[in-house]
Amino acid sequence: QFEDLWLITNELIIRLQEYFEKQGIKDFTCSFSGSVPLEEYFELIDHHFELRINGEKLEELLSERAVQFRAIQRRLLTRFKDKTPAPLQHLDTLLDGTYKQVIALADAVEENQDNLFQSFTRLKSATHLVVLLIGLWQKLSADQIAILEAAFLPLQQDTQELGWEETVNAALSHLLKTCLSKSSKEQALNLSSQLGIPKDTGQLKKHITLLCDRLAKGGRLCLSTDAAAPQTMVMPGGCATIPESDLEGRAIEQDSSELFTNHKHLMVETPVPGKRRGEPHKYVRTVTLWSAFVLSYQKAFCKISCFLTFYPSP
Repeated sequence: QFEDLWLITNELIIRLQEYFEKQGIKDFTCSFSGSVPLEEYFELIDHHFELRINGEKLEELLSERAVQFRAIQRRLLTRFKDKTPAPLQHLDTLLDGTYKQVIALADAVEENQDNLFQSFTRLKSATHLVVLLIGLWQKLSADQIAILEAAFLPLQQDTQELGWEETVNAALSHLLKTCLSKSSKEQALNLSSQLGIPKDTGQLKKHITLLCDRLAKGGRLCLSTDAAAPQTMVMPGGCATIPESDLEGRAIEQDSSELFTNHKHLMVETPVPGKRRGEPHKYVRTVTLWSAFVLSYQKAFCKISCFLTFYPSP
């Protein structure tokens, strides 16, 4: 099968490289001149995605039948506990049929999980083969092949919560909008809040085809920011811009602080245990109160002096 060719192809390349290294030939390189077999690869993707959808439907049915089974059990227990027993009205038959459906659905879920595991293993092998062929086709470096492997093989295990399709689609979208973008308009990244299972594999297939086309037209895989133009990032939720009024207020405060050019008279407040930040020390409070008392006493003395001046004693 298509996915089984990866081990044979990889082993052939390794043995050829070892053989020519022993012969002293250093300029030996392997290449691939045909078209990348995307049709066979897409069939494996569709089969894997179909098993994921079937597994989700089977789990929903199993949950519904389990709820129905517990509801019938409660009704039967109520009938049995009643002092005047009423007819069961075929509740026992319904309980037995629901139990058989639960067992059958549980077996179907387990079988689908086994098939999904095997399908994911075949998909990983086919992905290794596709990455290998793309590397030989475009003569990619080791770093570029590592980027492709990170984009196509991000998961070691496939689950219903986070699957291969949505993860690879997000990684390929990032590559197509950064280092493989055609213009600056494509570099506006839309940050999605979370990854969910897609409706179909059409978008994923489109992104894989676009990746191959742009590599064929001279695109270069890289992670450095110098190779790509400045990116316009869309701010995610929870990040708000600063209003202009706040910026003006900060500018006024900065201008007022620049008036004090001599900072020698300013002293840094040393932290005192048991004292809050910004609160004056107890000695400072005492001196302040004493100064206020002296000032009030001086004002009173001046008033008395003025009174004696205008109204002298007889």
